[in-house]
Amino acid sequence: MIIRHIFTIALTGSIALACGGGTCISTAAADAGASGFPVYDNTFYSNVNLERVGAVKSNVIYEAPIAQLAGQNPENFRGTRPRGAELALPAKSAYEAYVQRTSSHPGPVVLDFETLYLKGARSVAERHYQKLRKLLEWAHEAVPGRTVGYYGVLGNTNPHYYKLERRLAEREDALFPSLYTFSDNRPAWRTRFRQIMAEAATVAPGKPVDAYLWPQYHGGTKLAGRYLTPDHWRYELETAHQLCSGVVIWSPWASDPDQRWVDETAAFLG
Repeated sequence: MIIRHIFTIALTGSIALACGGGTCISTAAADAGASGFPVYDNTFYSNVNLERVGAVKSNVIYEAPIAQLAGQNPENFRGTRPRGAELALPAKSAYEAYVQRTSSHPGPVVLDFETLYLKGARSVAERHYQKLRKLLEWAHEAVPGRTVGYYGVLGNTNPHYYKLERRLAEREDALFPSLYTFSDNRPAWRTRFRQIMAEAATVAPGKPVDAYLWPQYHGGTKLAGRYLTPDHWRYELETAHQLCSGVVIWSPWASDPDQRWVDETAAFLG
């Protein structure tokens, strides 16, 4: 399919974000080596290689190894975090060395620090912001010229702290919200997508937004672990193409027994 540079994001009946002439296609699109809608591969399926169908491999920096650098127990920063877990700042030199070492792929560098979301008491949110700003600054220094942004801060920020989110987004090259699937209610999923894009328009107008998608249903749901039907997966890719600037496809470490979604991704990129 032919992907356009120019697209309109319908946020509400009266709010729209139009991007063209390169305005909303950041270095993320340049990283993709594509002239249109980038699809990044952040999957860990042992038997899937989305680069073969045209996706670009991206990078993710998780909390657990950074916590270990900071002298914390990394097991407290995997999966469901214990209540009160909060990532500490590691030594700058060790952090930058880790970011450099683990950012070998050509796509964006995504920082996934979920215990530092901007929520809770104001003192907590402000402390989290200071840490997020510093870790982002150090990542930029570690991999200059690369697209760097946070996973999940967009979509997981208390509206009371949009001012902090705006200040953080000014330093990000792109935003990476999670749009994983919790049910087969497509209108509800699309509504959540629109809400996140409305938040993006509020805190970072014009900033590229690359949504994280996962071809399986999220854990903790009735459909947990099942694969989306090919039609449902194509619906999500097409909706993302309408509403944001790109997608990052994620998966856990596993073997994939149902690769029909790969065929749909290939057709989407075709």
